[in-house]
Amino acid sequence: MVILVPMVRSLRPRWRRRTPSATLALPLLATVLLFTLPGVPAHASWLGKVMGAAEHAGPRAGRLGSAALDNAAAHIKALPKADGAVLAAQATPEGHWRFVNRAGETFTAGTPEEMKRLAAVLLPGTSAEAKLSLYLTEDTFFAHRAALEQLPKGSALHVVVRAESYPVLRRGEGAAERFYAQVRPNLVVELSERQAFDEAVWQLARPLNKANVRVLALEPGGPSTLASAPRIDPATRRALVDVIDPASLSAALGAVRGQTVLVTGRVDGRLLFVQPASGPERSLILADLLKAAEEADVNLVVLRTATTPRQPGGRNWLWQKVEVKGLEQAMQHARVADFLDALSGGRGRMAVAAAPSGRRTLIDIRPAGPFAGGPLERPVGDLFSGIVSDITGRVVATGMQGSLRSAERQQELDQRLIPGIPSDFQLGYVVLVVLGLFGIPVSRAWWRRIWPPEQAADYAGPAGYWAARLVRGAVFLLLFLPLTAPVSAPYSLLRQVYEAVMLPVRLWRWLTRRTAPSPG
Repeated sequence: MVILVPMVRSLRPRWRRRTPSATLALPLLATVLLFTLPGVPAHASWLGKVMGAAEHAGPRAGRLGSAALDNAAAHIKALPKADGAVLAAQATPEGHWRFVNRAGETFTAGTPEEMKRLAAVLLPGTSAEAKLSLYLTEDTFFAHRAALEQLPKGSALHVVVRAESYPVLRRGEGAAERFYAQVRPNLVVELSERQAFDEAVWQLARPLNKANVRVLALEPGGPSTLASAPRIDPATRRALVDVIDPASLSAALGAVRGQTVLVTGRVDGRLLFVQPASGPERSLILADLLKAAEEADVNLVVLRTATTPRQPGGRNWLWQKVEVKGLEQAMQHARVADFLDALSGGRGRMAVAAAPSGRRTLIDIRPAGPFAGGPLERPVGDLFSGIVSDITGRVVATGMQGSLRSAERQQELDQRLIPGIPSDFQLGYVVLVVLGLFGIPVSRAWWRRIWPPEQAADYAGPAGYWAARLVRGAVFLLLFLPLTAPVSAPYSLLRQVYEAVMLPVRLWRWLTRRTAPSPG
């Protein structure tokens, strides 16, 4: 249709000034440039929101429900060959099991007899007594948990989450049996509710920005404000502990927006107790502290202690510097999971629970207790933690809780091209600009009536003339074009359709005028 329009304009000269043919190519050129902009990650860009559905709807429509199994199959294919009898598996709504081996061969088992033939079909050469390592999809645990009883006894289970997999630990028996994903040696997440599990795993997998981690010491009489950046020890080049007055902590969090703040104390119901370097314990209302962290958009983590809640950076009764046990080693890791794993090392497994709610996620980490086939817990050792803490000058954290940015909130921030403007607004603006490019022939005519073109004779020199043209063009492209796009684009399209429909009529009139005999 667009190719035919210039033909019509060549036949009717009065149409030429309205819509030059070069203008018709501008929207196509702009669209190509827009979708080929370098340096924008596909997973974190607003462009992915627009293109994602169109890109993936077609190929995935024919294999709905198999994408998770395909992901698990690709994962086991990348595992080392030494891992042994490995299969990817998924339970189906019909009560069957689908298995895939490294070679991509598939086997469906719907009866116990077919389940017994599993190893012989997909793992030829493997003995019937061999222990299988099964990598299951997430939906198998959340939607078809009862089907797990059909798997070969003694199989080692793993859950595949995106590009990673985690061993699955069991606790209890029968209907009371519970499953946990072992994200790290000392960290487990219960496979109970899909949204909470995905949120917890996402929080643990996020990168740890060590430069944004602030360790605070709550000392009465200390400073009432926090610096926007941590103080650095000139000798070790490490961040120093920031001292803050407990009464001023909530108000001071606004200065460290977007950072991670660690505080230490003993949680007793609604209160957080802290032990200053001198004087009695002080208490803060934990709910108020968490609310202040949410308002300041701060990731607040409270390291819970079971004994005297001494503050880091101070001195104990032996005049030894108080430190959080494992914190220095934990800060050397690149991910939150490794950070928390190192921080909780030596005190048994810790269960991570996440409760996402819009922009924030409440996270709770506490001792997980014994698992089937796991090492015995030794709670008696906690009786001596207070003595060890005083002698060594180390604060022993027995758990953690806090208020963090949710995955939804953090991903929205990552998608912003311009900080401070929500990504949805930026996406809508770009869509209107692209749409407006298709309505340029119409919107430009409207714009000429609102702001007539500059005349060179009205300016003292070419610099002023071109500066005025630049301002006029910028206002048109950045404001007027997107604002009028919902009207100008459809109107321009209707004009193009009208020209295409009328093309045969105009051609016929042109031919009849050419072939008509001249008078006389």
